[in-house]
Amino acid sequence: MPSLADPAIFSGPDEAQVAELRQFLERGADRSTAKRKFHEVKLPGNLYRVLVQIVQDLSDGKAVSLTSAVQELTTQEAASFLGCSRQFLVRLLDGGKIAFHRVGTHRRVYLRDLISFRRQRDLNRHEAIRQMARDAVGDGVYDEF
Repeated sequence: MPSLADPAIFSGPDEAQVAELRQFLERGADRSTAKRKFHEVKLPGNLYRVLVQIVQDLSDGKAVSLTSAVQELTTQEAASFLGCSRQFLVRLLDGGKIAFHRVGTHRRVYLRDLISFRRQRDLNRHEAIRQMARDAVGDGVYDEF
């Protein structure tokens, strides 16, 4: 199951289904009953997965928080998100590894850019590990990969 930190982006035909779901939910919002009877509504795959993850987390007693991918983060918030120091993050920003903009003299980073960087960083790490394993097998260190 993908992490909720990965953005769920809806475009094209999915947008119409999301709009239909929104209208359905808004129509039900003015009813006074606490329980809602749901009818069949088509959901895009991404939205379905997000909703399933939210319901699973809530049923496990976890708190759930949603945010916009265009949310601006300070350098400290961005560093915390990536699990690194603020100074290391600033070097990544100044080195052009992550897009940022300035608000006055302060750097700000969009959440969507951090998510994109983290995804690419993780892919690069996994590929490096696979290559190390292939090299170890080729050198006879391991019997098989």
